[in-house]
Amino acid sequence: MKHIDLIKLLQENRETIDRAYKNEELVSVDDALLDATLFLKINKRYKLNKNYLNFADSILQRVDYSIIFGDYEKEYKQLVKLKRSYIESNQEYYKINIQKLIENLYEKFFNRDREIQVLIVRLESDRSLDIDILLAEANNTLEKIYELIDGNEKVGEFFRSDLRGLHGDIDELLQSISVDILKYIENIGKYIDQINSFIVQTKKRRELNVKVMQLSHRLLDEDSSSLDEYLRLHHETCYFTQLRSQKNRVQIFADDNDISKMNRKDLQEILDLVTVKRATKDSSIKEQSCEKLDIIDVDKIIEDIVKEKSEDIYLSIKYHGELSGYVGKHLVEEAFKVYLHIGTKDEVVFSKQFNEHGVKVAKWV
Repeated sequence: MKHIDLIKLLQENRETIDRAYKNEELVSVDDALLDATLFLKINKRYKLNKNYLNFADSILQRVDYSIIFGDYEKEYKQLVKLKRSYIESNQEYYKINIQKLIENLYEKFFNRDREIQVLIVRLESDRSLDIDILLAEANNTLEKIYELIDGNEKVGEFFRSDLRGLHGDIDELLQSISVDILKYIENIGKYIDQINSFIVQTKKRRELNVKVMQLSHRLLDEDSSSLDEYLRLHHETCYFTQLRSQKNRVQIFADDNDISKMNRKDLQEILDLVTVKRATKDSSIKEQSCEKLDIIDVDKIIEDIVKEKSEDIYLSIKYHGELSGYVGKHLVEEAFKVYLHIGTKDEVVFSKQFNEHGVKVAKWV
């Protein structure tokens, strides 16, 4: 059979071959496929020949571990034997076979390097497998790559030393592929680091998934005690969470979108349920008193805050001379009013911390 005839045979039986490639069971195939050894019959079952599967997987960049991680011991021993025969006989036949074997090994290095890259990409992008299965595959791949190191060094050393000087044509061939062979050998270390990094990240993802699942189960079981406790302990950093109250409640503020969804009728029904005690007015006439108005120079306070490079604006205001006329509760109230006024300035930056008076720390930048 010529090559063009093989192509024609593949074309005419492409659906049958594709079904077999997808592991579908076939009850019969064309005799021409059996004669061409594309198919084998095993116990009434028709299977694609492994040689064809290897060819198809290689072209389609589907990884076959047996191709990638096959050792080179057979080729290495054959090279040693051919070298000995060539030295003893000096015949052209052995030299040509040495060259062919070198080219075959180079092709193995080339294909293996490309296929390991494909395998790593597949591992990193696979979201269909269970994480434990993905980790098992990654560890298995890593173990097999480690096994390649000795074989690589053995073949590389044989190329660099034992075959040099045997013949000019062999030296020329080795020289032309030496840089690539060295690169493929060095890439093994990079692939090991890459897979190790993938394993570490995948383990972290598994731990995170476990925590998410635990939290989801608690929420589904309405076990929110742990979540409430976490929010109460981190009220300063968790959005819309307030300080622990005596009633052990976590409060949130209604979103504008939620408020807008409430129509007037619903709001009226809710307000009707709220009872507000009317304040009783004292009808007695009190003597009018003159209110003392004290003027605070806020600009002066700001000027001093900028000079002092204050780290807490509220404290600087409270102990400033402009408020020396106030004491006790009145001092706290007036200092806070000035603090709110200054807080509207663009130069004021608020931190996440609170001072001993329960006021958020702010400074002038």
